[in-house]
Amino acid sequence: MNQCAEKLLTWYDHHHRPLPWRQEINIYHTWVCEVMSQQTTLAVVVPKFSEFVKHLPTVYHLAACDEEKLRQLWSGLGYYARARNLNKGANYIVEQLDGHFPQSYREWLQIPGCGPYTASVIASICFNEKVACVDGNIVRVVSRLLALSEDVWSSSGQSAIQTHVTQMIPDERPGDFNQAMMELGATVCRKSKPLCLLCPLQEQCLAFARNCIEICPPKKPRREVVDVELFALLVWRKATGTLAIVNRTKGFLSNTVGFPLIPAIEISQAKEVLQSLQHLQLFELPSKFSHNITHHRISGKVLVAQEVENPGITIETIAWQNFGLPQPFNWVSSSVIASKLSTALDNKVFKLFQNYQDKVR
Repeated sequence: MNQCAEKLLTWYDHHHRPLPWRQEINIYHTWVCEVMSQQTTLAVVVPKFSEFVKHLPTVYHLAACDEEKLRQLWSGLGYYARARNLNKGANYIVEQLDGHFPQSYREWLQIPGCGPYTASVIASICFNEKVACVDGNIVRVVSRLLALSEDVWSSSGQSAIQTHVTQMIPDERPGDFNQAMMELGATVCRKSKPLCLLCPLQEQCLAFARNCIEICPPKKPRREVVDVELFALLVWRKATGTLAIVNRTKGFLSNTVGFPLIPAIEISQAKEVLQSLQHLQLFELPSKFSHNITHHRISGKVLVAQEVENPGITIETIAWQNFGLPQPFNWVSSSVIASKLSTALDNKVFKLFQNYQDKVR
C-alpha cells in the first residue's frame, strides 16, 4: 500500500463521521444515500435517509412506491429527478434482474439513472472493486496534493483527476479509500479555511509546501444566472380549509407538485381572468420570496385567490394552459399540504401564507 493511502486510511479509521449508512455494508443503503447526497448537504440527507429506508426498506418497496409517496419521502432534498431515477432503477432491478443487485461497476452502469460516479461508489464500497470515485471533494484534495492550478473542471481536467485517483487507490480497501478521500475533502481539506494542520497528507501536499492552497483548484467557471420573476397562485377555499396544488409538467420545476406558478410577464392577464369570477377575493401577500435552483435566481410574490362562497368547479374551468399551468387542480387540506409539496420553493410560499393567516386571525 502506498504511503498516502496508508496514512489516509489510518486517519479515516479514527476520524470518520458515524453516518447511518456506514454501520454495515448494505448495497441498497449505499445506493440510496449516494443519490441523496449529490447536490444536497449531509445535514439534510441524514434524517431524510433514515425516514426513506424506514418506509422503503428494500429495492422491492422502492420499485412499488407510488409517485405521491415518493415525492413525500423526497420532499426537502430537491432535484426530484434523482428520486424518479432511483425508482426507475429499482424497477429495472426487480423486473429485469429478479431483485438481484449488479455486482460490478460496468453492471451498475446498465441501471437506468445510474451514472459513473454512483456506479463507482457502489462498486468500490460494496464489492471492493478498484475503481476511482471523483466528486468535488476529491477534485479539491487531488488538486492540492499535486498543486494543480490549471482548469480541472473541464472534461480533460476531470479525466486527469480520474487517472491520478486511480493510481492512488490501494488494492486493499478501495471503498474505504474512496470514502476517506471524500471525508477528507468534506471535513479537513475544505473549500475555504482548510484545516491543513490536521491533515494526514500534509507532508505529501505540494500546495501546502508551495503556499498555494487558495488557488488549488481554480474556481469553477460560473454558469450564467437566469433571473426569474413569477407569482405563486394560492387558491384558498376558506370554507373547507383547502388549497389547490398541481402536477407541474413544464419549465425548470417540471415533474414536481406544488402551487401554480405564473410568470410575472403574464400576471396581468391572469389577474384579469381571476377578477372576473365574482366569488373570488384577490390579493397579494406583502412579503416576497426568493429561491435559487441551479442557475435560476427566482424572486416572486404570492397571489391569493380566496373563495368567498362555494363555486362548484367554476375556477377549475379556466383555461389555465394559457398561462402555462397544468390542470386539473388537486384540493388538499392546509393541515397536510406541507407533506404534499415537492420543492423548498413551495414550502417557502406556504410559510408566507401561514404567516399571513397568523397575523389576520
